[in-house]
Amino acid sequence: MTLDRMIDLGWVPNKVVEVCWRWKAQRLRLANHLGLLAMVVPDRQHLAVLWNHDAQGHDATLYVVEGDNRRLTQVPSEVLINGNVEAVTYCWFEHSEHESLSAFTCVCTRRRDQAMYQVEIDAGSATILSVRPSR
Repeated sequence: MTLDRMIDLGWVPNKVVEVCWRWKAQRLRLANHLGLLAMVVPDRQHLAVLWNHDAQGHDATLYVVEGDNRRLTQVPSEVLINGNVEAVTYCWFEHSEHESLSAFTCVCTRRRDQAMYQVEIDAGSATILSVRPSR
């Protein structure tokens, strides 16, 4: 069954509006009333956060958050695909196959045609390591 069919049948995903974590005995949080998606990067020193800008979750900015919540760095929303700089929208996280513990994978869609790509990102620098078509 496709996601569109599930939605047509009335399924609605739960919206997460706040994430909390502990950093060296200090309780930290991020909240967004429009929703967010977050994951702990394998190095356990960073969070990757998709911050929604609309209620439907179709427009989100990808950030890397230092574990102590002192620095929030935006990941570029333009990536190099087949030699061209392309605007993308980040959608969800997937398991990273990269050997570095500071790397994570986020799936995005290319805005001009909705083609899907897996983007490997280094959390320490918020830079893009690689881009490949999504399977």
